[in-house]
Amino acid sequence: MTQALATIPGASVEQYEAPLFIAWQINAECNLNCFHCCEEAGMAFPDQMSKAQMLDLCAQIVKAQIPYVALSGGEPLICPHFWDVLEYLRKNNVSVKIETNGEFIDEKVARRLGALTLRSVQISMDGATAKSHEALRERGNWQKVIRACKLLRDTSANIEIVFVPTRFNIHEVGEAVDLAASLQAHGFYTGKLMRIGRAAQNWQKLCPSDDQYREFFAVLEQKKALYLGRMKVFNYPYDVIEELRYRLEAPAASLLVLPNGKVKLIGPLPFICGDVTVMPLTQVWRNYKKAWKDKRVTEFASRVLKNPALVAEANRWREL
Repeated sequence: MTQALATIPGASVEQYEAPLFIAWQINAECNLNCFHCCEEAGMAFPDQMSKAQMLDLCAQIVKAQIPYVALSGGEPLICPHFWDVLEYLRKNNVSVKIETNGEFIDEKVARRLGALTLRSVQISMDGATAKSHEALRERGNWQKVIRACKLLRDTSANIEIVFVPTRFNIHEVGEAVDLAASLQAHGFYTGKLMRIGRAAQNWQKLCPSDDQYREFFAVLEQKKALYLGRMKVFNYPYDVIEELRYRLEAPAASLLVLPNGKVKLIGPLPFICGDVTVMPLTQVWRNYKKAWKDKRVTEFASRVLKNPALVAEANRWREL
């Protein structure tokens, strides 16, 4: 079985008959205009998946026994088919994480999410203060984020906080960890700023200095020790280039599905390896494994490793 292979030390992507994880961007619409958005979210795709196409993908996920799906956007809670997708997956015992900005979580939504026993609800909180958070998230409302966390906490939902460091908010990471703990979050997740999408466009304005990063990681180590056993404080060890270098040798057993059903090879590269609206998920998975050896991919990836600025092309898709 696919799930059993997850426990085999050193298992490679070639050994899996299906992915272990689906990262599914179910829509592109968003109420915010964040300066560091990797997906450049805002407007709906003209060819966005229909409800029938989404539920067909859900059925294929269940049939393939894929154990874990993350639903994101855009802002997934404004997708008209969000609840249909979520409830289908949970009814069939697929573990689901929701990645949201939190601004649409009121009492009713919190109760509904809490009742579904999700793996987690991951909320973006890019500052310990409204000033820092809203400086990065144009039209954002920090108070709504805090309220969402409190409402979810009252339903016993598993809350995770995601903090994206930039030169405007990185100094608040310690306070942000403390705030997450006070909100009874199960985890606080952060790492280096990803140079993709609008973050790439605004790189010179957003990217923290080496000194800022050194202080940032030192503070995180202190907070890890402080909250050990109470809240997980995790910083992802790779930046986007380090991640790409690693994945060229060891591709992840996962697929990144875009709002129109196209499947992207990996965030920092522009390559599309399939389309779940016109081919079975099993075929997409075969294409994905083959794509990592495609000369077009390896040559472009080599150029990116030499010139990281090329990740600015990540959202200019190229069909393989």
